[in-house]
Amino acid sequence: MKLLILSVALCALCALCGLTRAAERPNILIILVDDMGYGDPRCFNPQSKIATPHIDRLAAEGMKFTNAHAAAAICVPSRYSLLTGRMPYRNWSTTGVKGVRKQTKKGREIIHFPQPQLQHEPGRLNLATLMKRQGYATACVGKWHQGMSSKAEADGTLKMTPVDFGFDYYFGFDAPEQGPYAWIENKRFVVPPTEIIDDHPGEGVTNPETQGAHWRKGLAAPGWEFEGYLYPLADKADAWLEKQTKNNAPFFLYYAIPAPHAPWATAGEFKGKSGAGQYGDYVMNVDAMTGRLLATLDTLKLRDNTIIVFSSDNGPVWYAQDIEKFGHRAAGPWNGMKGALTDAGHRMPFIASWPGKIEAGSSCDELICFTDMMATMASLLGEKLPNDAGEDSFDISPLLRGEKPAQPIRTGMVHVNYGSYTLAIRDGDWKLILPSGVYAVQDGTITPDHVVETQGKGPNDKFQLYHLRTDPGEATNVFTQEPDKAKELFAVLKADIERGRSR
Repeated sequence: MKLLILSVALCALCALCGLTRAAERPNILIILVDDMGYGDPRCFNPQSKIATPHIDRLAAEGMKFTNAHAAAAICVPSRYSLLTGRMPYRNWSTTGVKGVRKQTKKGREIIHFPQPQLQHEPGRLNLATLMKRQGYATACVGKWHQGMSSKAEADGTLKMTPVDFGFDYYFGFDAPEQGPYAWIENKRFVVPPTEIIDDHPGEGVTNPETQGAHWRKGLAAPGWEFEGYLYPLADKADAWLEKQTKNNAPFFLYYAIPAPHAPWATAGEFKGKSGAGQYGDYVMNVDAMTGRLLATLDTLKLRDNTIIVFSSDNGPVWYAQDIEKFGHRAAGPWNGMKGALTDAGHRMPFIASWPGKIEAGSSCDELICFTDMMATMASLLGEKLPNDAGEDSFDISPLLRGEKPAQPIRTGMVHVNYGSYTLAIRDGDWKLILPSGVYAVQDGTITPDHVVETQGKGPNDKFQLYHLRTDPGEATNVFTQEPDKAKELFAVLKADIERGRSR
């Protein structure tokens, strides 16, 4: 009898300790918006033509990073790196997939690489599986874009949805403008796509194939509407968070808002409200969705113990004509736009907030990358990453605590663009952008393909070298003036590739 009483007492004590540990562990919320520029939120650009009160509030309550970069200048590889802590070009060599060679009119070979996606490495540790190991409830709501199959199996299930990669729950779609246009919950279509939606170019915009109410032909669920489709995502995120108040486990929510990526499907209440046209209105819509989630956390009394990270996956689709027309610089002071290896393509608005832990209204200008979330979250949870995970992830938790390391946590990083299949290396005050096709995938190994000795005429057909401290807008290419520095940076890039890791 005494043993029984003792056993019951010990079980009760263990349960109490478990609850205490769960309460001490922070919830983690990553809000990743789509194609928003550094210069869109007013907390990063006071001259922005777009009101963003909720993103501004998040910055006022936390730390704003002014030198934060996505690992790539377009969606798919950027999201891969955020989730894995690994630079996307490393996926080229591990998948064993060769690059596809195409001959240009000039006789140059351009190497087209496969998009890095989690489907190529189903066993790779990612943020969701890391959290699962720590006992977290996990969910992904929104855009996935990591290789989801659009064809259901005979039993109605889909392959390669987030629940196959460590998430307990999923609601969303793969991509907003290319179909299938249908909601997916876990591994099934909520309503199967049985109709066809035709191509639809945007109207009243600089480029109707990339801007405005633009979408591509594809399968759609009956009655699918683009306008207002952010709201079902918000409903599901709210419902899932409310459910977590009844659980003892902490939660990890990856809230991937598929906007302001096209189609610019602004809800009626925001139409015409910004000073930057359809795009600005849609950014306001995104800001409202962010505010709604913050309000939900407040209502559920989850805010104080939740780490929130807010950022965008790459730069905006915003042309010089748009800047001239609206007087709005979506990319802020940086040169270029989405897809560019100049900073506008990958320097992102980035905010981290944790009440009482991260100083409110603080700012950090240290160089960081999306890949750093893996090591940082592992550090905050007291877990050491294995050698085969997060190869390019650095622990930036000292920065979150307001510490000033004697040496930079990062001195540089590699930038990737899959539109022109180019790489760039950033090291200290310098950045070298390579011509397209300088590296190729051969027999599953990344190897130098050819190095162009002379400058070409096209923007992706020449080496570009910029001194970032004196020329932050990357306006003056000094490749011909600084050949030794260019060779030095090329050697740094080559060594990084051959080493297979940054840390």
